[in-house]
Amino acid sequence: MFINVGRRRPRLYLHIGQPKSGTTSLQDFLALERDRLREQGFLYPRLREVENDNAHHALSYDLREETVRGLRMTPHDSSRNARVWDQLARAVRHTACPKVILSSEDFYFLDDDGPRWRSAVALLANRLKPLFSSVTVIAYLRRQDEHVESWCNELVKYGFRRNTRDIATLAESLPACHSDYHTLRQLWVRCFGEDSVVFRAFHRDRLKNGSIVDDFCDLVGYQPSSRLADFPNRNLRLTRLGFEVTRHLNRFEHSLPVHRRAVDLIRELAVDPPGDPGAEAPFEYFREPLRDTWRRSNRALRLDFSDPLFEQGEAQVRPYCLWCPPDLEALRHAALLAALRDDRCAAAAGALVATAIDVMRTEYHGL
Repeated sequence: MFINVGRRRPRLYLHIGQPKSGTTSLQDFLALERDRLREQGFLYPRLREVENDNAHHALSYDLREETVRGLRMTPHDSSRNARVWDQLARAVRHTACPKVILSSEDFYFLDDDGPRWRSAVALLANRLKPLFSSVTVIAYLRRQDEHVESWCNELVKYGFRRNTRDIATLAESLPACHSDYHTLRQLWVRCFGEDSVVFRAFHRDRLKNGSIVDDFCDLVGYQPSSRLADFPNRNLRLTRLGFEVTRHLNRFEHSLPVHRRAVDLIRELAVDPPGDPGAEAPFEYFREPLRDTWRRSNRALRLDFSDPLFEQGEAQVRPYCLWCPPDLEALRHAALLAALRDDRCAAAAGALVATAIDVMRTEYHGL
């Protein structure tokens, strides 16, 4: 094995997200291309004894665990004793590649607005700088209203903390990193330097060939294989009607497997009703104090968003989903059929979805 002794340390491209900006697709593609990346002088390290070796989430989990106890989620406990930072150090010191790529959207949440002992971003910088000659931090940011809607969708879809709040209220509970991009960038600049932090707008019209994967490869100077042309998007979202059904089923106690089966049923059959005037202007779903945070951030940090100050629409808050009871007939029928199945998980999911729909209908009629 070649040992990188006496050679110049490699440079690092650190992709930190944001979540819901195509990160899973990018990570899966880079993992698929590991051998070709190495041929072009890029190391995309594979961590061992972790839940997902296509990405580098465990590096971030370790940092957050050192600064705020209890942040590691149960599914990721498998990496707690994997000594992932030692794994990374060995991989970097033994590689002949002059460039390294790390990717995890969990880095985006380092130093979110919770109590901590010390800065996790500063701790990250201290860990990386001895290993690399330079570090370039890269983030793709969606316009805040689009991102917040998508992130709330994610929280409800996966049942985190059993969220039952409407989207405007849920959005106001999110950490500042989801809204104040200017302050977020300043945090990373303080630790890595002004010229080392690259924030780019995530929008199909502003990405190379409309793809974050293509755009990232171009940014770092990697020539991808022909597999890029057919690489699919990952992690499909719920419709707005699906969001409403799912947050209502979160009212009821149920297991994670049942939740997943219920969401699969909802995703298949909860189709958005037509004619929602806010669908093309998501900021209209949120209240003015949050919109004002977005305006102030975007005045300070220009990212070439379309309608960056969210001032083209009306000031009132629109209902998140305009639906009528018939919009849920197909889903309720499928849920009742699922409730009759011998598969206990599927039956529980079907009964749960049917009950959530009944609650929605009751609320709709004001009973």
